[in-house]
Amino acid sequence: MKLYCFVVIHGAGGMEMIDPLFQRILVKECQSRKIPVIFDEVFTGFWRLGVESAAKLLCCQPDISCFAKLMTGGVVPLAVTLASEAVFEAFVGESKLKALLHGHSYSAHAIGCSAAVQSIKWFKNSQRNVNLIPGADLLRELWDTELVHQLSSHPAVKRVVTIGTVCALELRAEGCNAGYASLYATSLLKKIREDGIYTRPLGNVIYLMCGPCTSPQVCSQTMNKLIRRLDEFSEVKNVEACQP
Repeated sequence: MKLYCFVVIHGAGGMEMIDPLFQRILVKECQSRKIPVIFDEVFTGFWRLGVESAAKLLCCQPDISCFAKLMTGGVVPLAVTLASEAVFEAFVGESKLKALLHGHSYSAHAIGCSAAVQSIKWFKNSQRNVNLIPGADLLRELWDTELVHQLSSHPAVKRVVTIGTVCALELRAEGCNAGYASLYATSLLKKIREDGIYTRPLGNVIYLMCGPCTSPQVCSQTMNKLIRRLDEFSEVKNVEACQP
């Protein structure tokens, strides 16, 4: 069984917020029935959601956790899979036939591990990471509330979701312009790239992702640039809609 923690990215390209209480109950119910629970925190781990992990957000521990992406601060690729003692012990034995024979050529490479150690220390140090609230294990709000409201009220935008280091906006689109495979946002992405903003779309959904140490001022600058480009995008789409 695989449980996506808190943030669930659907195939249609949208981001849905799942009630953490529901997920906590689901985890406890599965574990009470001896069903292993896996948290895929490749995206959500290391302060992406404003806390160190989705496990902390949900106040429950999985049997297996997968981490990557922010683990090294984006310097080099590295991933890690953590397991409970019970899961680990299930594969320990004299015979290799019992072992979990799985690995990669670059497993535990020294540079990646060194980068990860420094990144994790940096993220958790409130003197280095000014966004970290001392003693609270929580990031300050990075996205300006007024700008989020302005963005969500834009005629070209259907909805906006912000949490931790993530700001996701869904463009208003219908038919083939909506969904995971949509190219509706392509022209907008090219324009904001001219402003130095590189983002990954999922169809008509655009994701802005900063780092745990990114200043709120940088986030505000990014959102202001996006709003300006959205105005241009909206004007072009209105003209195209009026053409026969």
